[in-house]
Amino acid sequence: MQFKKILIMVASLTLINCMSHAVAQDEEKNDGLARVVMITAEDGHEKALEDAITAYHHYMGGKDGAWHYQWYSIETGPNTGKYIARTGNLNWEDFDAEHDWDEEAGARFVSDVQPHIAEAIVTITRTDDELGMWPDSMEGYNYFSVTNWYVKPGQNRAYNDGMEKVNTLLKEGGWPNYYAFTYPVSGGKNNQVTLVSPRKNFADMAPKEPKFYDILTKAMGEEEAKAFLAEWSLTYTSGQNQLLSYRPKLSNYGDKK
Repeated sequence: MQFKKILIMVASLTLINCMSHAVAQDEEKNDGLARVVMITAEDGHEKALEDAITAYHHYMGGKDGAWHYQWYSIETGPNTGKYIARTGNLNWEDFDAEHDWDEEAGARFVSDVQPHIAEAIVTITRTDDELGMWPDSMEGYNYFSVTNWYVKPGQNRAYNDGMEKVNTLLKEGGWPNYYAFTYPVSGGKNNQVTLVSPRKNFADMAPKEPKFYDILTKAMGEEEAKAFLAEWSLTYTSGQNQLLSYRPKLSNYGDKK
């Protein structure tokens, strides 16, 4: 049963497509933080919200120190139809920043954008810069899959040791998909790990060679691989997966088409 569970996790690794622009590392070292907002539009206000946020982003585009958000539509799962807005590469001190345009910009958001929003849930996340493989350029990556895992109480060390081993073997074994891990530092659930992986299109979501299990068995041998996966699978549970699509027009601050 545990081995079947790990294969389900492997399938999610293969199907994962996620916020590529979201977790891309900046050239300058930072705290790896991001502000992520899940937004629900008022009933029937989706088009109005998209028009309003596009106009608001253009208004904010030239303001020094303004955070620029990438927007995504949730395409699958129980949150289908909602939006994700994310700004990353932040340091903790960035959350303390104040600007002379804050009051005017806030008032404009309240008057122009907020009437179209039914709910906005904010989370601060951190990207793990020790794990994962990410493209040098995010050009052409339009779909992203986000899958949540939950480390069981008291299993953090065992989970982390297993994840580090898997990460090393995937890199050495030529794993054909990009992926990254983020963690909520405020606003999320305890012991949550989010697996993020980008895809360029739906055809890019098809399984590729070498497969996850093939990489492990080649490196460890079949019996050892089975034993490792069975033991490691006891340290976490796999949760909700959702597919996102990048919305470049909603993410435009006037500096790109």
